[in-house]
Amino acid sequence: MTDLAALREKASAVLDRLKAEPMARPVFVEFSGTPKSGKSTCIDIVSHFFRRVGFKVLAPTEGASKRTPYFLRDDLAAFNTWSASYALTHILEGLYQADAYDLAILDRGLFDALVWFQLLENTEQISAGERSIIQSFIALERWRSVIDAVFLFTADSATSMERENADKLIAEPGRAMNPEFLDSLNQAYSEVRKQYGQEFRITDIDTGAAQNTTAQSTAAQVADSILDLFRTRS
Repeated sequence: MTDLAALREKASAVLDRLKAEPMARPVFVEFSGTPKSGKSTCIDIVSHFFRRVGFKVLAPTEGASKRTPYFLRDDLAAFNTWSASYALTHILEGLYQADAYDLAILDRGLFDALVWFQLLENTEQISAGERSIIQSFIALERWRSVIDAVFLFTADSATSMERENADKLIAEPGRAMNPEFLDSLNQAYSEVRKQYGQEFRITDIDTGAAQNTTAQSTAAQVADSILDLFRTRS
């Protein structure tokens, strides 16, 4: 368990160094992972922590569920092209307004985009050739190298479905929230993890039922890892 008082002291020390020696660009971290794996909750806690202790944080609203135009949702190739472009837009924003932010937090960024296009090929919604071309663009070193860390959240489908249906009045499966889709998505994450694991700095965070963790403890560990990135980047 991360000591929260020590975490705040560590953050203050990093912030003092940033004020004395500003970095050329923000630290970029991506939160990636399956639905109901605790990703969004962790982002909320981590971004709140960094803002409250004085960091300048870019944390755009997650594009896939909150910002993507509704009329794209029936075409997953178009939907995920828009989401990948949305993520890239914010990478460019952080890079070219470098003095505006210390930390950029991406919810579903480049790594996640690679996964979803792998899923589209696996489910025969795009061809292998299309997937290869699109993934090559997404994984260009020009912007892939900007991502300092990927926090990859996963949970088994049974746990995700239990969390989805908790306190609901009906337990009917949805388009994405059903065991078959979640299993196929987890498989795509595994495939892309193997293919691109050496090109991204990935921290695996398993939040399945077998893991004895809390949202606060997970967020504290992630925040601690991000502070280490500031130290290695300085």
